Amino acid sequence: MDRRQLEYFLAVAECGSFTRAAAALTIAQPSLSHAIGLLERELGSPLFERLGRGVRLTAAGQALMVPARRTLRSFQLATTAVRSVTDIGFGRLTIISNTLWAVEPLVQIIGEFRQAHPAVQFSISDPVRRSDVLDQVRSGDADFGLVDGTPPAGVLESQWLVEHRLVAVLPPDALPGQTTVSVTELVPLGLICTLRGTALRELLDTELQVAGEASELAVETAHLAAVIPLVLAGAGAALLPEGLAEDAAQRGARVLPLRRPTVAAVHLIWRARGLSSPGQHFRTLAATMYGDET
Repeated sequence: MDRRQLEYFLAVAECGSFTRAAAALTIAQPSLSHAIGLLERELGSPLFERLGRGVRLTAAGQALMVPARRTLRSFQLATTAVRSVTDIGFGRLTIISNTLWAVEPLVQIIGEFRQAHPAVQFSISDPVRRSDVLDQVRSGDADFGLVDGTPPAGVLESQWLVEHRLVAVLPPDALPGQTTVSVTELVPLGLICTLRGTALRELLDTELQVAGEASELAVETAHLAAVIPLVLAGAGAALLPEGLAEDAAQRGARVLPLRRPTVAAVHLIWRARGLSSPGQHFRTLAATMYGDET
């Protein structure tokens, strides 16, 4: 089993067919089919169920997915480690962060870093739950993660970056005359938020619990980008960080501070050992731009 075979296997699994995978890899389909066949013979089990116009993973194929991704990640880390000895600017950093913190502060850090090290590539993924961020950084599947709340300890280290104040975002004509608002006063308007496990939902659920209100939504959406348009359409109200709320205000939404000020502290996390040279520079830049450099 070699790196090329694993790359081919993952391409077929992700594309769902040999034809699409061959096109994505820019190789001939017979060559791809031959390589997968060799891999299946080496492992002693079929990895794909051949269907009419595509393929489906067998149980053996599903079992190979995670080890294959981690093996390719190890190859990548080895390459980056060697090249970074002679070229600090070369490398690839993987970061997992929910959309809220990916917009602010992550965008600014990456922009500044790329200006200094344009050869470094970034891959940013969105977790389903906060625990996904911790798990991927611990396992080495991601170099860095961004989380709010109390930062983890143990094998992970962290750097405080920024605090985001939460504010209420309401339809244009809602609650006229008020200059502040409580979460309880938002409940009758109907609450709009993202799915359970997301950062924004956890922040809202915490506020509802403190206020003694039930965690019930008028609109639950998987798309953070839909929250502001839903508010503007009159579907309900939302809690958002000030940065996103400023955009909502410019589009006509009514933005009010919460009567009980609430902030979300955002931390950058990484494994205590094993950062590549680009990773070390990224950590230092983040601390310089947002936190107290340590």
